Amino acid sequence: MFETADIAQLAAAIGVIVSMLTVAKQIYDNTKQAKLANWGVLSERYMSVYSQTSNLELAEIIVRGREDYGALTASEQLAFGHFLENLCIANEGALVMAKSFTRTNTGMVDLFNRHIHWHLSSKGARDWFDRFQEERGFPEDLTTSIRKAIYHGETITSTTS
Repeated sequence: MFETADIAQLAAAIGVIVSMLTVAKQIYDNTKQAKLANWGVLSERYMSVYSQTSNLELAEIIVRGREDYGALTASEQLAFGHFLENLCIANEGALVMAKSFTRTNTGMVDLFNRHIHWHLSSKGARDWFDRFQEERGFPEDLTTSIRKAIYHGETITSTTS
């Protein structure tokens, strides 16, 4: 039969298991909250960049810059460039999330690729990107991701790295 010590050990073991399950549930809940917070931050990044285009003067510069970056005045090139630079940085958040525990890797990478391709695949935006890379540039890993997104489905003809 069971002795008192055996019953005490069994009760302690059950207590440890219940405690571990409680900690696991707390970790799950905290992870879920972190995912939501990260998505909220990424959404805010997108909104802060895209809301700039409610300024119709900037929107017009963006439209003309996409067509021909070189035809913009120096101040327009600055505005166009800052918009695209902020856009790239905001979209980098999708890549960061893809490498973390949120959403799916392919879903977030596809989001990045769609946004960057749409905004930077025009001739004017590619001209800006090449010039930006020569002058200051993004870190190598982000640059590689941007180039892949720009030329998604196209043959890369750019000679810059």
